[in-house]
Amino acid sequence: MPSPLTGIPEVWSQVAEEYQRHVVPDFTPAARTLCGSIGIRPGDAVLDVACGPGTAAFVAEEFGAAPVIGIDFARRMLVVAQRQRGHRKTTRFLAAEASALPFPNQRFDAVISSFGLIFAPEPIRAGAEAARVLKTGGRLGLLAWQPEGTVAAYQRIAFRYLETRPGVHDPLRWGEPVQASVWLKGLRQVEVTPIEVPYYAESALAAWHVLRTAMGRIAAGYAGLDPPTQQRLDAEMVEFFERFRDASGRIYWPREAMCIRGVRQ
Repeated sequence: MPSPLTGIPEVWSQVAEEYQRHVVPDFTPAARTLCGSIGIRPGDAVLDVACGPGTAAFVAEEFGAAPVIGIDFARRMLVVAQRQRGHRKTTRFLAAEASALPFPNQRFDAVISSFGLIFAPEPIRAGAEAARVLKTGGRLGLLAWQPEGTVAAYQRIAFRYLETRPGVHDPLRWGEPVQASVWLKGLRQVEVTPIEVPYYAESALAAWHVLRTAMGRIAAGYAGLDPPTQQRLDAEMVEFFERFRDASGRIYWPREAMCIRGVRQ
């Protein structure tokens, strides 16, 4: 079984449909916050790195950006994005990786990524590539999870059970302002602002079921566990999500995130 931390394309392709159905609705408001925070405007040429099914790319299009290009290494994610695109001509999608962008220097007015670029296994290289394709004065906007708080607690539970490998890049470190500035050394005015990305579910069991089937790293790892281990992880996750039951009886998990912004030197 592939490691859930390698981020290989097949892992994310396998969950593309579930990701579009269950994850995109909660991520879209955060993508609007992201695009607004870096001033996406009509006529901007925008690149969405690790675009998945096009969540942030379509938001940039809503802001009037054109052209908008989304790149991802998971081909099924791109199939879903193309389906969502329909007959619109200002947005298109390509297979590519964050660490080797197939574009010339200073091609874009803005580069965005909604919880995508942060998973690139070589963060220095991914940050340098994002800076390279920005025009002088171009803007970068990334969404990342806070390294402390409930998202980190959730991941600590999950990865006590799931396969990990020593030395694998920890995407939570993008939420550390000092570290983000180091990885984005090609940019100036790097700022990191906390936001929330709420997650709603009818019950704790429903919350965990969605995440274990719609998130690539978690889904790949969970599928490789034997039934008794799955049951132990299920019990811990249900207990975790019960902490977020609100007065209506539903699950409301605020999910602490960071909006990272910078300007190309």
